[in-house]
Amino acid sequence: MVIRRYTLLGGLVALTTIALYMSLQGAAVPFGVVLLAGVALGSLAGWMASRRDAKDTRHLQKVIESLSDGDHGARARLRRRGQIGDLARAIDTLGERLSRTRKKRRRQKDRLRTILDAMAEAVMVTDADGYIGLTNEVLTELVGFDPEGKTATEAIRHPDLRQAIEDAQLGVPRQLEISMDAGPGRSGRVLHASVSPLRRQRGVVTVFHDVTAERAAERVRRDFVANAGHELRTPLTAIRGFAETLREGGLDDPESAKDFIEVILRHTKRLEALVDDLADLSRFESDELELELGPVSAEALVHEVTRGLEAQTKSKRLTVTCSGLEQAPPVIAEQRALEQILVNLVDNAIKYTPEGGEVRIDATSEDGNLVLEVANSGPGIPAKHLDRVFERFYRVDAGRSRELGGTGLGLSIVKHLVANIGAGITVESAEGWTRFRLRLACADSPKSDTDVSRA
Repeated sequence: MVIRRYTLLGGLVALTTIALYMSLQGAAVPFGVVLLAGVALGSLAGWMASRRDAKDTRHLQKVIESLSDGDHGARARLRRRGQIGDLARAIDTLGERLSRTRKKRRRQKDRLRTILDAMAEAVMVTDADGYIGLTNEVLTELVGFDPEGKTATEAIRHPDLRQAIEDAQLGVPRQLEISMDAGPGRSGRVLHASVSPLRRQRGVVTVFHDVTAERAAERVRRDFVANAGHELRTPLTAIRGFAETLREGGLDDPESAKDFIEVILRHTKRLEALVDDLADLSRFESDELELELGPVSAEALVHEVTRGLEAQTKSKRLTVTCSGLEQAPPVIAEQRALEQILVNLVDNAIKYTPEGGEVRIDATSEDGNLVLEVANSGPGIPAKHLDRVFERFYRVDAGRSRELGGTGLGLSIVKHLVANIGAGITVESAEGWTRFRLRLACADSPKSDTDVSRA
């Protein structure tokens, strides 16, 4: 068609030239020369037009290739008539429609991502080939990197999850619970995964709910019930055994009966202490506990606590020294709570200090805080146990702790009371000394202005 058009154009130029010649018959130029010049001019005009069309055609081809490669901003923008101009305008119209469609899809994806980012659960959407096309920030934080574009197996390496996604691709939804190993700077997680197929089997959506805290709470509850039962069973068994012995004739031997009654009384006191500690711990862990914080004299409380435990220190011939208390400023706390914290820490130090050992209570000021350190000499605590000493019923040496009359709840009570008064506590053990460091905000510190009352 293009060749015919350019041939027709050349013929028109040639005929025009001949017509011009005939109108100028008086001229001396021969007819053949005029005809040859007309044909030449016509050919030149056709060649120039074909070259222009070829250039525009290559331009249109590049625009089409750019659109197919995803550059929806590419346009022909040819201002000419004819079929090539119509084609250019059609391509530009197609580009506009593709651009609008892409912007619409981007807005929809951004809206969907905003909704997903607002969710507490981690979400992962994979296509039919298993590649992740959409996630939210929770999943990114969970795996530690941006998983989009990767396979589900690369994001979360777990054989059961991979099998569940493969089943969902076949239209079978799955519910499962998986454990993620701890990575660098991250702790292990337990996840409940709901894996569901998308419509027409075009992909899979997986929603992860972090149940780590729930499983940990269940473990703590199970351990608590088991430990509490064990702690209660030991004195109850002793009380029952000696009571039955008295009933079966032990009362006939006054000396033995007196010893049996002393054992029963000692185990009864142990039960009483255990029940009291359980009641205190339950109260301190509840959300209903309210403590009115205010200035408290650490010096007065420490002296009061040490005087109250003086009989125990004398019976073990322990040396108790205090330093830095005279210069210690008032701290922000609740007096009864801080007193119970100090009683548990000092009592704990006395119990685990060998006879003739030493207990030290030191006070120092650090960055607007008062640090009370309760330290005791003795065998110390192995490093592997330090992270767990504040757990309920956790004992480094269970037999020795029971022998000393401990309930296993003292440090757990300390931990909760410290949190409720806005303080902090750490423990370290080295070179024959165990040190508990209690950090309290000074009453005249700017830090104390933020929390005056804490629930």
